[in-house]
Amino acid sequence: MLPPSITNLTEKFRLFPGIGFRSSQKLSLDVLQMSDENYQDFIKAIKETRDKVKFCHDCGFFAEQNLCQICQNKARNNQQLCLVEKPTDVISLEKSEIYRGKYQVLNNLISPLDNIFPEDTSLPDLFERRLPQIFKLNENTLPKMAVNSTLEERKARPRIELILFFKSGFAAEATTAYLRETIAQKGWHDIVEVSRLAQGLPLYFNPDTLDQATMAKALEDRREIL
Repeated sequence: MLPPSITNLTEKFRLFPGIGFRSSQKLSLDVLQMSDENYQDFIKAIKETRDKVKFCHDCGFFAEQNLCQICQNKARNNQQLCLVEKPTDVISLEKSEIYRGKYQVLNNLISPLDNIFPEDTSLPDLFERRLPQIFKLNENTLPKMAVNSTLEERKARPRIELILFFKSGFAAEATTAYLRETIAQKGWHDIVEVSRLAQGLPLYFNPDTLDQATMAKALEDRREIL
C-alpha cells in the first residue's frame, strides 16, 4: 500500500531497540511530513552526532573530546569508580544526583558461556592503567608513609572504592569473582575496596529502568564485599 521508500525507512527505524512496527511506521511518516528546514536540521544533528561523539579515553563514556565531561570535572571524587557494563548505565546512575565519583565502562561483562573473557572488556585497562594512575596521583598528593608504619596507619590512608553496578546474573557474578581474584593477586586489599549497591533493587533489575529514588537509596546503602 505504501511506497517502497517509506517501507524501507520503516524497517530502518525498527533497528532501534524497543521500536515496533507501528512506532517505526509513525516515525517514517513524521519524517516525510517535516518541513524542509526541520528535515535539514534533523539530518544535520544525526551526522554531527555520528561525526563528533566518541568514547572517553579514561572511562569509556560518551565524549566529544579526549575526556568526557565527568572525567574533566575536577570536583568529582577520584577515589570512587563505579563499574558499569555499558555507557548508558552511566546515565542511569547520574539520575541519582548523589554519586560524585567517576566511572569505568567495561563494555562487556565476563561470560565464558558466551565466549566473553576479561580481554574482551576494559578490565585489563582498569588494572594496568587506570588504578595505577590513581595510586600515583595519591602518592604525589599525600604525605609519604614511614617504612615502619602500622597497619592502622595504612588503613587510615584513602582507599579506592570500586562500586559495582551490574545487571544481576551469571555474567555479573563472574565479573565480580575476577575482580576479587585480581585484587588479591596484586595485593591491593589495603588500598582497593569493592562494594555493591544495597538491597532495595529488584533481584533482576535493569539499570535502564530504575527510578531516581530507588537508585539513590541503593547507592547510599551500598555494602562492601571485599
